[in-house]
Amino acid sequence: MPFLDWKKVLLVDLGFLGDTVHSVPAIRALNQAGTRVDVMTTPVGAEVLSLVPEVGKTWTVPLRKPSPPPWKNLETLWAIRKENYDAAITMVGSDRNLFCAAASGARERIAHLTGRNSCLARWGLNQTLGTRDRSRPVFEQRLSVLQALGWTGRDPGWAWAIPANDQAWARDTAPSPSLHLSVNAASSPLNEWPLDDWAVTLRRLWKVRPEIQVVATGAGSERESARLGDLSALLNDSRLKILPDRLPVSRLAALLQFADLHLGLDSGVLHLAMALGKPTVSLFRESVGRPGWSPRGAEHRVLVRPCPCQSSGRADCEGSRSKCLAEINPDQVAEAVLGAWPSSATR
Repeated sequence: MPFLDWKKVLLVDLGFLGDTVHSVPAIRALNQAGTRVDVMTTPVGAEVLSLVPEVGKTWTVPLRKPSPPPWKNLETLWAIRKENYDAAITMVGSDRNLFCAAASGARERIAHLTGRNSCLARWGLNQTLGTRDRSRPVFEQRLSVLQALGWTGRDPGWAWAIPANDQAWARDTAPSPSLHLSVNAASSPLNEWPLDDWAVTLRRLWKVRPEIQVVATGAGSERESARLGDLSALLNDSRLKILPDRLPVSRLAALLQFADLHLGLDSGVLHLAMALGKPTVSLFRESVGRPGWSPRGAEHRVLVRPCPCQSSGRADCEGSRSKCLAEINPDQVAEAVLGAWPSSATR
């Protein structure tokens, strides 16, 4: 069945915050081509997609780290098979995504491969696509999957429907000028920067712009809450507001929407800020896939350091402390924030 004849499509997108954010333009492109798009996703992905009007239904799979085996999702897959989708597509080439697309019962079962997929995961697929150009932004890589299937439209970008009550809360919580800060990385502590350096950076920033309010959020885990508490103790400054509990994604999106700039690490929060059109400053370890995840454009500043662990395949860092990120100087980060600060922001 050709692309233009699809009426109902299942997108298998079993990822976390940043993964789901980068799938939104492809979802919108499918919808604008006249296709109903349902998504098989994770709980946090479902929160993101609740802000995207073009999404039909979400099938939620409760993944975590480590995740349960794919056959734990058989009840959901059985319900999906009854929907008789025209196509099931996965743009994320993990074995779990391939397995779910293949088991969906859709007429067309299509997967993007990474080159490392097992034969078992490919079972039941009737079309596969090779690895995308990883130097392109991740959302463009996913749009290129649609292009390979016959889509000829233009990138629709992102559009968000953030509830009014969350916007009202964020307006009160982040009075302008404000900076949203994320010092934690749920993916790995090795993506994090030393807390002492965050404290020095904020002091440098306040020396030039003393009126800036800083709102720091976390995912609510014991480790992340402890880091935020330690940062607060280091600074002891009323201009730093700590929100240690996990915010619903709708509230986090509203907070980012009202902040003037996001400062943080290689994490899902960074990608949500970028997709909301916020200027960003971010700190990255170098890796093969890093160019795809780094925000692009004049409003973004990305500070990158070579990572021996990534290039050698060995974890040489001790005590979950990233040696390469520690080489970034707080003065460089403060300078990047001041350089990216929007000129229209309230002073």
